[in-house]
Amino acid sequence: VALIVPRVSIIAPPEEWDALTLWASTVFLEASGETFEGMCAISWVIRCRMDRRKLSAREIILQPFQFSCWNPPRHRSEARLISAEGASWENAWKASSGALWRLLPDPTDGADHYLNEALTKKIRGGTLPLWFDPEKVTAKIGAHTFLRL
Repeated sequence: VALIVPRVSIIAPPEEWDALTLWASTVFLEASGETFEGMCAISWVIRCRMDRRKLSAREIILQPFQFSCWNPPRHRSEARLISAEGASWENAWKASSGALWRLLPDPTDGADHYLNEALTKKIRGGTLPLWFDPEKVTAKIGAHTFLRL
């Protein structure tokens, strides 16, 4: 059975997209090189933050500097979304829907933060953010380390 997923219209800013489109776009941009489990993990971080903070998906996803794909400038993310298609795009929608409606298990064991340690160290000159605590790691999936803070 083929899955039909919508294309993203970047005519409107992400703040005006419906929640599931924004969620799937975030997962695609943050984890398009990851396995389906890795995409589910990113999706569940969004779900866990929503549950703990009592905020909407849009409020969680678009909080400044929480999901790097929406950090300014956004033109690179928007350019990637214009051509989003194929298995990675479909998996982003499946993972997002699965976490939103709790249809798939949480592979992160309740994580509410994640990062790519190698990339973060490269960007930050060899250091990790102050919030990173190895004792709070709940999972390592693909290139990402997940934490419950």
